[in-house]
Amino acid sequence: MGQGNYERLRQYFHNPNVNKPLEEIYADLDAYSYEIFENQPERFNTISFFVVLPPVRYEGRLIKGFYLSESVDLLNKVLPQLSEYFFAHAYSMYAAFPWSNTADSYSSLYDNPHRNAWFCKTYPERAKKILISCYDSDFINEYVIAPKPVVQKDIDLLCVSRLSAEKNIPMIAKALKIYHQKYGKKIKMTLIPGFQNFQGIDKLDSHARHEWQQIEAILGDPFEYIDLVPRAEYYKEMPVYYSRSKVCVLGSLLEGKNRFLSEAMSCNVPVICFQEFNQYVRGQDGAFPEGAGLYAKFEPESLADTIHTVLEHPTAFKPRLAYLKHRGRKNFMNTCLDSYSYYQENVPDYLSEQAFNNLWLDLAVQQNYQMSLSDFLYGRSDKSHIRGLVSIYKILNQWLNF
Repeated sequence: MGQGNYERLRQYFHNPNVNKPLEEIYADLDAYSYEIFENQPERFNTISFFVVLPPVRYEGRLIKGFYLSESVDLLNKVLPQLSEYFFAHAYSMYAAFPWSNTADSYSSLYDNPHRNAWFCKTYPERAKKILISCYDSDFINEYVIAPKPVVQKDIDLLCVSRLSAEKNIPMIAKALKIYHQKYGKKIKMTLIPGFQNFQGIDKLDSHARHEWQQIEAILGDPFEYIDLVPRAEYYKEMPVYYSRSKVCVLGSLLEGKNRFLSEAMSCNVPVICFQEFNQYVRGQDGAFPEGAGLYAKFEPESLADTIHTVLEHPTAFKPRLAYLKHRGRKNFMNTCLDSYSYYQENVPDYLSEQAFNNLWLDLAVQQNYQMSLSDFLYGRSDKSHIRGLVSIYKILNQWLNF
């Protein structure tokens, strides 16, 4: 459903040591984007318009807003006046730099100066785009996706992941079996693959069924080790599943900036991923902040040992604290606006890393939208997050006449 050559990515799904020059690897990663373009009408109803800062008129000034989307070029085409009122931040929904031509800034996923320099050299026509390491998965609402009161943490291991080849669920299954053999205790993983209209394993599509067959070959009866929850409601149920969990594990080697890790940390659950996860995209940057979890080698015994370490030392990690020092919506806003000299030059009393606390912006948002800047950022407005091209078009056509 994306654009480009997905086949070039398959070599990275199960192999942590691809023997290629780094520049060729970067080119492979840039060969596929999951952005939504004009030629994909079947995806128009999933387009997101996240507003980090709404445009404001206040004290004789018009201050442009800031939004992020996976469909910036299409939005600029159907709403040509949009760029007069908003800066646009694009993200690819995968490992590539965004392909958008009209975005003002791009998500670069992680703070990787070497890859950013490669991008500017390889795409000189886009070299002036502002590169920001903020992604949509960093924009989760940390007060909604947050710890919930639970009687006990009764889920040993949580994995929120599709049953598809790139997720490496069979590798986690091997680790569960090794854990049982090595430590004499059978732990169970709750797996939430997000199935729509689940009617049984035998009714899965061929790709998911193939993954499950691999799991069966490893574990015999998978349900001795895995509690399968076909789907969970995002805002109501997912925070409870996170809060019940002792540790969250991700099996992928290549993704975009995985939302599961961010959500787990926001719910104060330690995370585990492979040290090779997104290694070529990240460079020296971490997949998560120090104190939020541990890395395992891409082998089942190392994963089993790492799971054991986290389970045996539950108080050694402070995931939510570590995560929210630098992420969450307030930090997201500060980082994005700091990346634009426009805000420093046009917003009174603007201070670096303090955009969220800027009194002038808060008063301006209150005057224009009858709510605080904080309330707008955290979703109290129906304009904070608009989904679907038709809704975006209708709401923005009314809005931009303000």
